[in-house]
Amino acid sequence: MAEAPPAAAIDTHTHLNHPRLHRGLPQVLDRAREAGVAEMIVVGYDLPSSELAVELAARHPGLWAAVGIHPHDASHVDDKTLGRLRELAGREGVVAIGETGLDFYRDLSPRQAQMEAFESHLALAAEMSLPVIVHCRAAQEPLLDFLAARRIGPVGDLPALVWHCFDGSEEEARRALDLGMALGFGGMVTYGKAEELRRVAAQVPSGRFLLETDCPYLAPEPKRGRDNEPANVAVIGERIAQVRGESGGQVVETAAQNARRVFGLTDRA
Repeated sequence: MAEAPPAAAIDTHTHLNHPRLHRGLPQVLDRAREAGVAEMIVVGYDLPSSELAVELAARHPGLWAAVGIHPHDASHVDDKTLGRLRELAGREGVVAIGETGLDFYRDLSPRQAQMEAFESHLALAAEMSLPVIVHCRAAQEPLLDFLAARRIGPVGDLPALVWHCFDGSEEEARRALDLGMALGFGGMVTYGKAEELRRVAAQVPSGRFLLETDCPYLAPEPKRGRDNEPANVAVIGERIAQVRGESGGQVVETAAQNARRVFGLTDRA
């Protein structure tokens, strides 16, 4: 009997719009396809990158776009910026708002400005009926308190919020899941000291996790230190499979089904 073909993976967080990857995009996409990555979400982090994400989604089958302003640039979010994001969010192939959220590690924008920009993104997502890709660094408790205070949660059984590149504690994961969030796992789950993160990955309900690379950042072991690419999704899936006691193919397939549900992805020729 012939073996079943490997499950097609979906990378739910890429920055193929970043110069480090965009300049070699044809080769990056070829390597992704060879590794079984069928679809990728290109995530914006400012207006130019959001515009490019939409352009790439329109040009390449299998690519989708998210549009948003990273918290690093939150102080630049004004009515004009939000108006342009609203226009972009209505384009074909746009499946999410983000990335947005809180980054209290670098504090490149004042914290109050980050919270106001995050609030604006959440309002836009509600208006456009799109999920939100949430960035969080060194701000886990403020983020969870912020969302809990607004009683933001799932729409039906659909997580309205995706915690991109989750790296929190088991307790923070529980609180996030209680808020209806889906958790995105990336290269950090493969790092030697990430034992608690692997415990979270082992315990998260099967319908609530996603696979992502955050490329060109956070390459998994043993490729750490190099530019990350969507082709590495399988490496991340295999590490999660080890701690869940599942096969790599099963993890990849489950995560892909979750991505289709969370982002409302449909096949495009």
